[in-house]
Amino acid sequence: MKHTKANRILGTALSAVLLAGSLSGAVMAEENTAPQIDTSRETTQNGERYEKVAIGLVSDPKDLAPENTGGDNSLLYTNYNFYETLFDLRNNEYVPILAKGYTEVDDLHWQVEIYDYITDTEGNNITAEDVVFSYYTLVDAGKALKYDKFESVEAVDDYTVEFTWTSPIDGIGDLEWPWCRTPIFSQKAYEEGNFHEAPVATGPYKVTEYTVGSKLVLEANDDYWQTEELRDSEHLANVQTIEYDIISETSQHVIALSTGQIQYSEYVPEENLADFQEGGQYADGNDVYITQGSGLRVLMGNNSEDSLMSDVNLRKAVYFALDNEAIAAAAGTGLPAKALGTPFFGDYNTAWEESENNYMAVCDVEKAQEYLAQTSYNGETLTLLGSSNEIDKNMMTMIQALLLNVGINVEILAEDEALVQTDALDSTKWDLMITNAGGGSQVGEWNRFTNYNEFGTDYNMAFIHDDTLQEYLESCTSLEGHTEEKMTEMHEYILENAYYCALTTTSMNAVYSEDFATLAYRENEFLRAGACEYYLD
Repeated sequence: MKHTKANRILGTALSAVLLAGSLSGAVMAEENTAPQIDTSRETTQNGERYEKVAIGLVSDPKDLAPENTGGDNSLLYTNYNFYETLFDLRNNEYVPILAKGYTEVDDLHWQVEIYDYITDTEGNNITAEDVVFSYYTLVDAGKALKYDKFESVEAVDDYTVEFTWTSPIDGIGDLEWPWCRTPIFSQKAYEEGNFHEAPVATGPYKVTEYTVGSKLVLEANDDYWQTEELRDSEHLANVQTIEYDIISETSQHVIALSTGQIQYSEYVPEENLADFQEGGQYADGNDVYITQGSGLRVLMGNNSEDSLMSDVNLRKAVYFALDNEAIAAAAGTGLPAKALGTPFFGDYNTAWEESENNYMAVCDVEKAQEYLAQTSYNGETLTLLGSSNEIDKNMMTMIQALLLNVGINVEILAEDEALVQTDALDSTKWDLMITNAGGGSQVGEWNRFTNYNEFGTDYNMAFIHDDTLQEYLESCTSLEGHTEEKMTEMHEYILENAYYCALTTTSMNAVYSEDFATLAYRENEFLRAGACEYYLD
């Protein structure tokens, strides 16, 4: 790989800030140890594949097309098995996958060279023109998330593309989505096929069966293009068949694991985890790995003129009425949020939890009623929008009850995740909304819902156009401004205006079969079943 100035800045400097946790207050939740390989046993390290692994998911991708990348959360587990990207994001460095490396021409023009022998499962050679087509398929579909710095991409020669940026690449996560989340595929295959149900793969696995609402089956791609000596360790195919079973009710994940229907799930309710640990009724052949995740469920008010939630006092009344301990218990998975973020990230600061008027750390009914008395609210019914999956529905039901306790009436609008994505952009559809946030850093996670350039509407996800908030975000995402002081100022500004209320952070509770010798995760979170090692004896 060509090591350039930007590569050093975004890799070494950023890793020092985020991974070493140089911003004070960052801690990890108590966790147990991931499985360590027993070298005395025969494993897939000998080159033989494990036959089949079944993994439980609570939601369905519904559409496997590459332009659906920003949709349901299940896509983060499934689609990167059969779609490759130019780079992986790993320890905040850009690790070449389809790319051989990149070169800065100048601040606004960077070139990426890809391997000249990349083929998909139909034998199509992937060229620079295919890379360009892949990018504009995503852009034209309106699914180019976090593309603030992207202006254009064009083919320079058969295997080199040139990116033009809107401004220099000097911020945290500037290329997370453009380089590491944008699937690359053959234009010919896309135009002649049906990628919604049967995409043509460039990854280590290919789709062999997909039934919406039921299961997705992948088989190892024996014609994977990369040479053995250059093949990335996270892009292996150590198991022949990967089956994703869509099981919407978390209680059914317990049954599916106990009967051997599935061998891995992150959706077992916390009260059932002990059943799979030492001494538990299902401990034989199973184990549990628990660690802090990056996911954050955020509640926000609609700040447009179409909603009563544009009143800051009503937002504060709502947020102070909420009890995150109760909401987390209702969800059945995850931990109660105490600030707008998660200790998964090195730039999270536990001091935020002690901030004055931090409504995320305390339920204060009296204060909620005081703020409510300062509004014109007169018993109107507010619409709470969220996903129809079991976890979000349970959270919304608890929120409804907590708000009724202070005299605020709420109706729940639970929709399919794809419809939520659409209705979220319609200010007439909701007053309150639960959304899932993620990113490569804490400020990257904030970007998703605070950035008013994110959706091309001049408003952020909460229908806010606040230049001060935007200035804070842009400062905090720059390498120079990404400091404890600036991050704290932004957090305080959000509290002052009651723009957002974090509800729960993700606790990754993985129950797995003891046939797993190791667990491998993309970006430390999303299981790469093919890159795991398995016992064969």
